[in-house]
Amino acid sequence: MKTKFIRVAQSGKTIDGREITPGDINQMAASYNPATYGARVNMEHIRSLLPDSPFRAYGDVLALKAEDGPNGSRVLLAELDLTDDAVALLKNGQKVYWSIEITTPFPTTGGAYLAGLAMTDSPASLGTESLKFNAFRASLPVDRAKNLFSVPVEDAPDFPAAADPKPSIYEKVMSMFSKGKGADIDKAVEAVAAEVQALKDGAVSAADFAALQASVTTLTGQLATLTETLSKTSDTPDRPQATGGTGETLTDC
Repeated sequence: MKTKFIRVAQSGKTIDGREITPGDINQMAASYNPATYGARVNMEHIRSLLPDSPFRAYGDVLALKAEDGPNGSRVLLAELDLTDDAVALLKNGQKVYWSIEITTPFPTTGGAYLAGLAMTDSPASLGTESLKFNAFRASLPVDRAKNLFSVPVEDAPDFPAAADPKPSIYEKVMSMFSKGKGADIDKAVEAVAAEVQALKDGAVSAADFAALQASVTTLTGQLATLTETLSKTSDTPDRPQATGGTGETLTDC
C-alpha cells in the first residue's frame, strides 16, 4: 500500500554517536533512484534471505525529499510502498519508529545514499540504543558495519481510505433481471445500451469491452429463458385443487 511522504530521519547524531549532516539529508533526497539502487523496508535493520522469515522485506522506498526541520536541521521524508504485513503491524501499534541506513560514499554519486529503511520499536529517547547498536553492528558484514544508522523517529503513515467496490455492469444488470419485472428488465437493457454508447465514445477500455461482451452474451441467453418462462406464467396463480376426506379430487377450478 502506497503512503504519503512521512518523516523517516532528521539530521543529527546517529545511533553510534556519529552524525548525519544536513548535507547528507539533501544528498539522499536529490540522488535517490529506485532504478539505481532501491532501498527496501526491513525489520530492525536485519535482512533475511528467506521470504517467510520475520525479517523479510516489508516494502520499498519509492521516493525521497528533504525539508527544513527544527533548529536548522534537515528532515528526510519518504514515500513508501508497504506490504500488507507492514500495514497490519503499524495499525496494531507495532514497529512504529523509522530508522534509515546510509551508505557513504555511494559509488555513483560520491555522497550519502539511502541503503535501507527499518521499522523498529526503539524510540529515539532510549538510553541504551547505542549499546544495543554496537552489539548489533559487530554481527554485520564489514561493508554494512561502516554505514550510518539514524536514531529512530516516529511518524505514522497516512493510508488512503478503502474505496467501496463499484459494481460491474454485469452485476448491476443481473440484479435487475433477478427481480423478474418488466420495468426492471427494461432498466437492464438500458444499462447495457449505456455501456455500449460509452464504448463508442471511447470511454471504455479493451478489458472492459471484453467483460461487457461476455456479459451481453450471457444476458442474451438469460433474457430468452426469462421471456419464455414469463410467457408461460399466468398473471394470476392457479387455485389449488380441493380434495375430500378420501383424497379424491372433488373440484378443479
